[in-house]
Amino acid sequence: MGLNYNYLLYFKREHLWDALQGVAAIAEPVGPSPTTIHFPDHDLVLPIATGFRQPNDLPYDNPEYEFALSLVFEADEAILEYLRSGGFEEAYHAPPDADGVKRAAIGFIYLTVYADLAQHWAFEKPVDLVFLRFGTTGTRMSMLFEESASIRRTFAGLLKDHHGVCGILDLEIDYGRLFWFGGREVEASVGDVYMLPEEIEEMLRRGQ
Repeated sequence: MGLNYNYLLYFKREHLWDALQGVAAIAEPVGPSPTTIHFPDHDLVLPIATGFRQPNDLPYDNPEYEFALSLVFEADEAILEYLRSGGFEEAYHAPPDADGVKRAAIGFIYLTVYADLAQHWAFEKPVDLVFLRFGTTGTRMSMLFEESASIRRTFAGLLKDHHGVCGILDLEIDYGRLFWFGGREVEASVGDVYMLPEEIEEMLRRGQ
């Protein structure tokens, strides 16, 4: 079996749609097939694609959403090596942007939005949180998720800009790396990637 690492970004429920618009802002556009979220009094159009065989017209109160994204990151050495070793020469040799920063997409990332944690198996009671799970296509991208400081900074930026609660790199088998909490970047191991904020706070207070 290959590796299947995920970035988990937790937000207050009220900030979900702002956070998804932040995700869309760093994604490559999908062309003529955006996703439309229907609210009672308005529609929200997200220029990102839903997952395989998923409709692109969705109600606002779904407990779960699936998307397939191509996100763009500042190209650090880990990303450049990933592109080079995968034969993505065109992206590898792409010129820097106008601001002098070289950016690159790394392939499809699978985003699952858990909008109602009362429906998620890991939570025993309803909580006023949602989380976004960014998943990889397999072992190579999982290793890149762990090695790239740029990818971590990008996800930390989404949390910072959209009132994120915490961010965890899920390394499988109930083990993860906490990289954002309390409005700042942190570095700590967690034995459970589905810990609630009060549990994380207690863990950090005890220095565990």
